[in-house]
Amino acid sequence: MAVNRPGFFFDYDVDSDGSLSKAIWANGIARRNYSVFGDAVSFDLSYSTNKYDMPFTPFTGVDHHKRSVTFCGALVAHEDADSFQWVFSRFLAAMGGKEPKYIITDQDPSILKAVPIVFKTARHRYCMWHIMNKVPSNFGVTREGYSEFVRKLNVIIWDEDIEATEFDAKQKEIGPEHTVNNIDWLKEIYAKRKHWVMAHSIKVHGAQVYSHKVFEEFQEEVKYSIDTCKSRGFFEADSLEVTTVRDANRDRNYQVMYCQDTCKATCSCRMLERKSIICRHVIWIYSSNGVKKIPELCVVNRWCKDAIRTKMFDCNGEAAEDVDIIDGKQIAMSVMWSEIHQTVAMLMGKLKPDVDNFCSVIREFKEKLSPYGSPMNKQQQLEKMLGCFASLEITILPPKQSKNKGSGKRMLSLKAKAVALASKPNCMYKNCK
Repeated sequence: MAVNRPGFFFDYDVDSDGSLSKAIWANGIARRNYSVFGDAVSFDLSYSTNKYDMPFTPFTGVDHHKRSVTFCGALVAHEDADSFQWVFSRFLAAMGGKEPKYIITDQDPSILKAVPIVFKTARHRYCMWHIMNKVPSNFGVTREGYSEFVRKLNVIIWDEDIEATEFDAKQKEIGPEHTVNNIDWLKEIYAKRKHWVMAHSIKVHGAQVYSHKVFEEFQEEVKYSIDTCKSRGFFEADSLEVTTVRDANRDRNYQVMYCQDTCKATCSCRMLERKSIICRHVIWIYSSNGVKKIPELCVVNRWCKDAIRTKMFDCNGEAAEDVDIIDGKQIAMSVMWSEIHQTVAMLMGKLKPDVDNFCSVIREFKEKLSPYGSPMNKQQQLEKMLGCFASLEITILPPKQSKNKGSGKRMLSLKAKAVALASKPNCMYKNCK
């Protein structure tokens, strides 16, 4: 049964005995965030469980301040392919059928089966946290050698400049030093490595368009372009200028292809493709060619200050809210509260008649508003926010106690066991001490 009202979406399903098996919901703010920041979505099963041991599975993303935002939430009683297929399909329905560019999950077999059935254009990627969390337990890493092993592994895993051939060569250097407990897992995860997720007028323009958090990162790239980048010759290929840029900070050369007609530039470091921010090498080329603003094709809306001013549309394609009106009202409310607080602060040093006069003014204005109805209570405010009303008739039963892998007590990994063992005091034998 789906409840789809402007700004709010709710749907659920029940088992044959009438108990709740899965549910999904999204409010207006979440759907609005998805319309702007829904290009990459993470689906996480390991977040938490409720009192029925049903995992809470949020759909989350990142906003233009690089903060996590929630697009949707779901509860599932059965972690099987059919349940995930239902959740994914209802998620798309809640978001008006708009698919993300990337869907990031763990390697649960049921999820891997459900994703391609529902998502036709989104690219499926695996969460690096889940991958790295399983690596130590699949290698024969001793407690003493764990830190050194992880350090060596992180050097190549999180190197954004490393090429595929370099990665293949360096990972082989680590392998022989440690015994592999699960060679099948290692082969499988390595075969799927393509799924792993990993002077300027230009500076003034970046400050105007980017949010504060993103501008900090962009400003660092501008700084490095001035301090560490130099050209090492170029050649022309068709209508493109291919320049070799030397990055002294990284001690590497990068190839930047630049088109003067469109101001489009691409770099071999692929930062624009990875982070949607132009890199120091492209900034150097733009500066050399007198480009004073970041080209529009390089500015992604999700990192802009006014990203959240984009209108949200419901499942019928109609505008669910007027952003300009809402923003104007919020500003007016902020000004109102500021005036009230300043007035109250000024009355602290005045006599009682002045306070009474201020209260009479407020009461007089309150009486003028009385024809519009009395203030809403907490229950009414909640119903207005959700876009639905509490039902007087309960037609579904509470869910049964779930027995998913995420419920109850979890099995400890080798890493967790080693940490627990290290925290215990050494045993002192009576004879040998």
